[in-house]
Amino acid sequence: MKPLNSFLLLSLLSFSLISFAQDDVNIGDSTALDGMISQGYYNTGIEKFNTKDYQNAIIYFDSAITLTPNYEKAFFNRGSAKFQLKDYNNAITDFNESITLSPDSSEAYYLRGRSHQELKDQEKAIKDYTDAIRVSPKKPESYYYRGGIYFLDGKYKEAITDYTNAIKNKPNYAYAYNDRGSAKRQLKDLTGAIKDYQKAILVDKNLPFVYNNLGSAYRNNKQYDKAITNYDKAIKIKNDYYMAYNNRGFAKHEKGDYKGAISDYNDAIRIKASYVYAYNNRAAAKYKLKDYKGAVADCDKAITLNDSYAAAYLNRGIAQEMLREQDKACEDWNKAASLGLKNGKSFSQQSCN
Repeated sequence: MKPLNSFLLLSLLSFSLISFAQDDVNIGDSTALDGMISQGYYNTGIEKFNTKDYQNAIIYFDSAITLTPNYEKAFFNRGSAKFQLKDYNNAITDFNESITLSPDSSEAYYLRGRSHQELKDQEKAIKDYTDAIRVSPKKPESYYYRGGIYFLDGKYKEAITDYTNAIKNKPNYAYAYNDRGSAKRQLKDLTGAIKDYQKAILVDKNLPFVYNNLGSAYRNNKQYDKAITNYDKAIKIKNDYYMAYNNRGFAKHEKGDYKGAISDYNDAIRIKASYVYAYNNRAAAKYKLKDYKGAVADCDKAITLNDSYAAAYLNRGIAQEMLREQDKACEDWNKAASLGLKNGKSFSQQSCN
């Protein structure tokens, strides 16, 4: 009986940030002293923002708003500074004021959406991205981040549509190619996924997660040598990339190179000792080499790290059966079944009273 190999293959949604501060402006044609002073505070705030001194930028924007309460750009840029400081709730308050004063401010909708997204309020984030697109239909980032929400919600077709629009408006958008490829991979369109990952690499050859994702697409397509080559590239760029070590190990496992797989799992664990998937996968490779005690020990570790990890219970049960510890095996299979793993129930029904 083969052990179940469980591994983590998550698309990395890396977010590209743009500079949100606006250029220096004059406040109409006013010659009032307050207006001139307010403009000075605002311009100094912009200077502070552009040097990433966000705390002091906020102080100067505060002063500008005190003198000119309807200063929309000061509200927007103060919100932008708060966003950079991860003060998302107060950033939203400022973006609300900016939108009230300028209802067609696509940047304010966009950044308010980003703030809502960081606060896990995906419904409000989608609404803001949609408003940003309504005002500025050629802004690629609004499509990209809305696509990211659809992706995480399992709405892969909607995500692909948004990533496609992002690429249409920004042809060199490597992140959008990568994430569209991951959405296609979720829909089992491996050919389309591979093409998108390759396009992302053509745009930017220095993104390790793209090589990792391309490797996984090749591996899912049973092209193990190509998969390993791309995992190699990911690791060359980022030598502490524990997920790429784990995934390369899985590709080697599928090729029958169990010792090579164990070496990669060892590296994944060396880099991240709490990486539960590598322990489970190493157990599966040890099982193939008939190191049943080693397989049990690795499953023990995986379960210690995550006592709800069904695959580790299943695999430990399989190894324990080979050690003639049938009662323990049945206990583990029943536990795996109770955690929702169908194979656990199947093993239990076939081998336990």
